[in-house]
Amino acid sequence: MIRLGIRIALLAGIVAGVRLAAAADVSGNWIATIPAQRGPQYAHVSFTDDGGKITGTWDELKIAGTITDDKLDLALSDDSGKPAGSLTGTLSGETISGSGTIIMRFGMGGGRGMGMGGGFGGRSGGGQIEFTLARAPVPPAKPRDIHFEPVDFFNYYSAANKPVLHIFPGDVVHTSTADAGGVDSKGVRHHGGDSNVGPFYVEGALPGDTLVVHLLRVRTNRATAYQGSHLNAHTVTAAYLVNAKYDNSVDGEWTILPDKGIAVPTHPSEHMKHYSVPLKPMLGCISVAPPGDQQYRGGDLGPYGGNMDYNGNAEGATLYFPVFHPGALLGMGDGHAAMGDGEVVGSGLETSMDVVFSVDVIPGDATAQVRAETADYLIAFGVTGSVPESIQVATSELAKWIKKDYKLSDSEVAILFASTLKYDITELVDSRYNVAAKVPKSVLAAMK
Repeated sequence: MIRLGIRIALLAGIVAGVRLAAAADVSGNWIATIPAQRGPQYAHVSFTDDGGKITGTWDELKIAGTITDDKLDLALSDDSGKPAGSLTGTLSGETISGSGTIIMRFGMGGGRGMGMGGGFGGRSGGGQIEFTLARAPVPPAKPRDIHFEPVDFFNYYSAANKPVLHIFPGDVVHTSTADAGGVDSKGVRHHGGDSNVGPFYVEGALPGDTLVVHLLRVRTNRATAYQGSHLNAHTVTAAYLVNAKYDNSVDGEWTILPDKGIAVPTHPSEHMKHYSVPLKPMLGCISVAPPGDQQYRGGDLGPYGGNMDYNGNAEGATLYFPVFHPGALLGMGDGHAAMGDGEVVGSGLETSMDVVFSVDVIPGDATAQVRAETADYLIAFGVTGSVPESIQVATSELAKWIKKDYKLSDSEVAILFASTLKYDITELVDSRYNVAAKVPKSVLAAMK
């Protein structure tokens, strides 16, 4: 009987051990996918598993629950501690599938737009959902230094473009672009129409997030550039356009002299023999994939970025993009050795570029338009169908940014803008207009 009791105890211990082994540790970062009527919704999920007791976050919501064997039971709450739903799921390998309810209340923050897909309420509400969790890709132990040599370029913005490289926040990518006509540094012609390198899939970027792009280096990589020589119809009166008499012997070819920091006309006319412009290499196009199944040609622009043609998008600038698709699908191109405001002849000093960049991801809080930051300015873009409307959008976006980050009231923003606001008209000649509203960071430094 004693031996039998020992055997039973041993068997019970083995069974218990098997159960413990089966209950895998779910600690770490996960990505939730929630089917919805207008397309899948996503969430950043983080678990801490302390012996079967689960804590963590589901976007801005807090998680508390348990895991027993492979079954998870989770309760959600908001920042004030009010219940925000409950979920149950089953762990199978590296995925968790389940269902439940999530209640979203107006004003909770996060900015992921969970009401867009059906199944989540508007001002306050929720509904039964199904979800799948997959482990988030694990970044390398330290950021990588990646050299990417493009073999081709894309000339339309779409989530259907296949990524050429997966990168993590913090990775430093060295690459090159073609010019607007698709000619690279070696003189090889690829797709024209504002060709872009990429797209690059940014691990961890989800719809509703903000993609941060740091332009660490933007330099010309060949000796020639070209530019139009007729003013665009959007930039002058009809009378000027009709009466203009252009000299066909005056062309728009330039020679780049990086050692001197200037570009000069290759075939200067009589009055321009001593004319030169300072080099200010910049990228006309920087983009993420536009929402849904929308597709735009390389010369288009919108909330996804694209052909913004802002001459401040140069070395040292940081840009902020709303993310519409997993991975964001970042691209860039349309290099200019220099360019005046508005791109009034339909082109800058078009040339190819060597580019070094890195990225970060800000979970949630995506903005309505692209924003930028330089050493001197905070900048908000307004891309619309007219210059007056673009001014209104850019001003509003900049005001919202400063109110949030600097805690200024509307009255204080009005005083600030009335005394320091500046505008750049960046794009006049393509499908939409772009205006940049900006304020000096030196003024804001005293308000932080």
